[in-house]
Amino acid sequence: MTGSNRTAAGEKNGPEVKSGPSRAGLPSPVPPGFAAAWQEFRPGLRMVHIAVAHSLRDDREGESEALRKLAHAPVFDPFGPRDDCTGEERGRWLADRVARGVQQARDTAPTVVAGGLEGAAVQALVLWCLHVVLGIPLEELGAAQEGDIDPPLRGRDTAQKIEGRMWLSARPTGRAEPGIVTLYHEVQAALRDRHPTREGGRDEVARAHFGYEWRRLTRLGLEAERDLLTLLSTLAPDPLPVSFLTDAWGPLPDPLRDLGSSTHLMALALRRLLDRGLLMVTSRDDTRLVGIPEPLHTLPVATLDLAQRRRWADITLRFLSVALRGDTHDHDSWPEWHDARPHVLHLVALAEEYGERLQEAADLMDRLSVFHRVRGDDPDALTAARRALDLCARAGNPAAVKHATYLTNYAMAVRSVHGPAAALKHIERALAIEANRCDTDHAQTLNLYASMLESTGRSQEADQAFRQALALARGLHEDTGSEEDAEALTMILNDYTVHLMHHAPEQGGSARATAGDVLRMLDEAENVAPPGGYGTEQIMLNRAGALRRLDRLEDARQVLEQLVTLCEEWNEPTMLLFASLVELAKVLSDLGDPRHEEVLRRAHEVDDLLAVS
Repeated sequence: MTGSNRTAAGEKNGPEVKSGPSRAGLPSPVPPGFAAAWQEFRPGLRMVHIAVAHSLRDDREGESEALRKLAHAPVFDPFGPRDDCTGEERGRWLADRVARGVQQARDTAPTVVAGGLEGAAVQALVLWCLHVVLGIPLEELGAAQEGDIDPPLRGRDTAQKIEGRMWLSARPTGRAEPGIVTLYHEVQAALRDRHPTREGGRDEVARAHFGYEWRRLTRLGLEAERDLLTLLSTLAPDPLPVSFLTDAWGPLPDPLRDLGSSTHLMALALRRLLDRGLLMVTSRDDTRLVGIPEPLHTLPVATLDLAQRRRWADITLRFLSVALRGDTHDHDSWPEWHDARPHVLHLVALAEEYGERLQEAADLMDRLSVFHRVRGDDPDALTAARRALDLCARAGNPAAVKHATYLTNYAMAVRSVHGPAAALKHIERALAIEANRCDTDHAQTLNLYASMLESTGRSQEADQAFRQALALARGLHEDTGSEEDAEALTMILNDYTVHLMHHAPEQGGSARATAGDVLRMLDEAENVAPPGGYGTEQIMLNRAGALRRLDRLEDARQVLEQLVTLCEEWNEPTMLLFASLVELAKVLSDLGDPRHEEVLRRAHEVDDLLAVS
């Protein structure tokens, strides 16, 4: 067999891939880097053919050895299984995928060159490679395989003819070039099946791969899959939860909307794009994430002109606005906002660049600000809140309600970074915009204003503002019973009980009597809020504080231990977890329980993690 693998005198060891002019219906000229990629790829393909030759001759020992060598071929290193897999098994996986790719290349032949190919998979492997490597016309392939058209091959069996035709004098002609390109990309696509390649800086080859696949999608009429790639390319490079695509298909254009509204069609499209190496799909906990591999990410958008890019930026911003929950103050929304944050920032930057969809961009930045603030990311919260105001002003402040909301959240972010005194003027501006309003937003603004007054030492004014906010929220909830009004009432009850516990003595009340009033208000909040809904954790923290003031230490301990368990289910450090651990340590210390030192140490660990994050 070795004699058939030598290079003849005066011939190159490998094909000479030329870049000729583009022809109608054929791939674009091959970039120079493709020649090097093919030279790298060809020895691996050769090893596959050696294994096929041994299989055709029923040489099991030779086939096993060839498969083991194939398993360690450097060119196939990014592909296929490795763990818990013998060399022979991995080699067979690679050989099967190469045969599948060649079969696909054979099926693609009519769109690349005139004519067609027929036969089983192994036969296709022989015929196709004879065509693409030697440039033998399709109509002559039968004679080339069956006849002794080359004297050095006279009398040799089929397996030797495979090797001889592939490697003795491989000098592709110009007409073989599109076939070589097709073979390369189709085999690569087959090898990527569930094991995507790591292109590792081979940008030129990545662009050639994308160009081939993009034209292929066009040729096959898979417009929805092209649009899906365009959508993902318009977003940031970070992966996106697949659930966004299936839950927020409303703003998407046809036929992408049809894809998003059908779980079956979406799964089929994702699988096809994954198998072709155009997508990466990963899993984290119960979330599946999808994205375009880094070297390919910008290429779909690069095919668009400026007007098309603006249109897709508009579509994608509306899509993300629908996909994301608005209640970023609720920790249940945090996982999706964590995944969406880079995409929000990227699309908002596009909106600023194009001067379009500025109000939607402002809404996203306002929600992002709240997300950062409740998680303790104060500088990021301030930056996002300021950006929301700037976008709102650039959009012409079209809605007074939204403008007041942005000002309120900006004031909250300023308070976290610069203190309550610096924030008061911004919350007062929001109240001025909301003058004469009687709705939930105004009740919440009054509540936040009261909290800031309290923080600046103006406790009497704060108590008055809290009472106004509470009376308004109670009336609204009694009238509507809506979830939004329930959340607002729960928040105000929580904040007012904290105020009362801190300032009851200076306002003429006893600590124990106030604690009893606080417990009754917290019972009201608990009855208003749905089980496990927004504000539940804060109710528990406040209840523990009131129980401690009433010397009901065992009851306080039980509440705090339940609260710590709830907070730790979020799998990330939060200020609420830190506060719960600190309070639990105090209660355990009061009880003489030696565990208080361990709990306090855990609180310090959470505090350190918060500082790092």
